[in-house]
Amino acid sequence: MPISAQWWTFSETLINLDKDDPGVYELGDRSGIVVYVGSSEKLRRRLKEHLNEPSYTCIKQNTIQYRIEYTADYRKREQELYDAHVAIYGKPPKCNDVRPSGC
Repeated sequence: MPISAQWWTFSETLINLDKDDPGVYELGDRSGIVVYVGSSEKLRRRLKEHLNEPSYTCIKQNTIQYRIEYTADYRKREQELYDAHVAIYGKPPKCNDVRPSGC
């Protein structure tokens, strides 16, 4: 099951409002298609890292919005999100170069 939270504009202003707690996130394109599934022990820090990637990266070229879900069991939840995306679309999210560590 995908993250049920609403999409937010992928901007530093909004990311600064997020907690730096453990959880998962999905990065989406203009159409709301998930282009990347990730997780971190510190979500705000990790989202800022993506925001500051070089402009030529897949994430910078495709991400317009994001949504998050706070959870202590973030690695397991990331695996669930990744597997659900593959089951629906037949392939990983566009910008996921590697599978989550639980694969």
